Amino acid sequence: MSKIILLICLFFTSAAFSNSPIGERKVVKLIFHDSGNLYVYFSGVPTHSENCNSKSEYILPKEHQFFSQIYSGLLAAMYSKSPVNGYVNGCINVWSNTKTKITRIDLMP
Repeated sequence: MSKIILLICLFFTSAAFSNSPIGERKVVKLIFHDSGNLYVYFSGVPTHSENCNSKSEYILPKEHQFFSQIYSGLLAAMYSKSPVNGYVNGCINVWSNTKTKITRIDLMP
């Protein structure tokens, strides 16, 4: 019985934390919104599987525990024209439109 409960817990835990990759992209533009969130625009066509109103506008939420570090990395990548990779998960509602929420950014060499 305990094995079944453990299996069910593992299934629901993995579904709750599933991220969608954005692929290797270059940072094209960064905009601070008046909400305090950071809008991030990447090159290329979005390939993630999130169902937001705007799939090409990404938001790094101001509440993200690593906001400063990710912002610094995005800024450095944009000016050095280096690609980044990363993950998104879910949407953020901004003025009745949902935008894709960034959860992780990986800096590429």
